[in-house]
Amino acid sequence: MSETPERIQREMFEIRSRMSSDVVDLRKHLDPQVLKEHARETARERLQGLSNRYKAQLKEKQRAFGDSAAFQLSLARKTAETRDPAPLADAVRSDPKPLAALAVLLAVSLSLVARAARRKE
Repeated sequence: MSETPERIQREMFEIRSRMSSDVVDLRKHLDPQVLKEHARETARERLQGLSNRYKAQLKEKQRAFGDSAAFQLSLARKTAETRDPAPLADAVRSDPKPLAALAVLLAVSLSLVARAARRKE
């Protein structure tokens, strides 16, 4: 044997001394309250990330809808001047959402006007 028992004991003591702080840290990290708080923070961060992505996608869709509606409006004005409805029809065929939204808005408005007229009688 090349190592003496005293040296082995000293090395074991040094190893235990180094590990004691690791064991304390491990206990702190495995505490149920710490685990609960960590899970809560992780869930909060992920939900915030999802929320931010959803908001960004919604803004992009709103912007695209506004651009499409503005384009169709400009084509409607041009159609009134040129008497050629083909470009407007093509634009509505490619993206019918602005026209559908206008139809719904018109239907709701007419419904409210009719209801108000009935109340006056």
